[in-house]
Amino acid sequence: MQPELATEADQGLMGAASALAHRLRLPTTLVKFMIVGGIGFCINQVFLFLFYDSPVFWFFPDKNSNADLLHPDIRLLISSILAVEIAIISQFSLHEGWTFRKRERRGLAVMRFLKFNLSSIISPIIIVLTVNILTPIIRDTSGDDSLLGALAPYISNGVGVLLGLSWNWTLNTLVIWPNQQKART
Repeated sequence: MQPELATEADQGLMGAASALAHRLRLPTTLVKFMIVGGIGFCINQVFLFLFYDSPVFWFFPDKNSNADLLHPDIRLLISSILAVEIAIISQFSLHEGWTFRKRERRGLAVMRFLKFNLSSIISPIIIVLTVNILTPIIRDTSGDDSLLGALAPYISNGVGVLLGLSWNWTLNTLVIWPNQQKART
């Protein structure tokens, strides 16, 4: 897209990402990727709260109900899986329309989304495992009624997201939206 044909809002967002990338001496695509990741993290946290702590989803199992499964909190497991998937959907949309929009796109968007979802399967597994393993550990050491215990799922979610970042970057840039120069060779 030529700069003079870009919308004013697009130039502002693109300009901000480019300026930040230049200032940090990082590739603009990486900065966009991290911005989208930050947005995805916020979406993940909001939906984790809605599913886990808010009364909106009253039909979910109660907290700390294990339903005779190996997991001590089935509501946390369900909530973390759903929150991660909603974040994946939003991140794909933002990557498709902003982060990697100038890169070659092979096949239908639906197929790219399926590849994106499958290729990023490790990251959601890392996030869900981290939330569901670390949360009980934090609560056991701090107490369920403490502030740290109350924030445990959200702290654990943040740790899981950080652990999955490098995996996502590598797969997205090599598999889903490969660099055009590399794709031609």
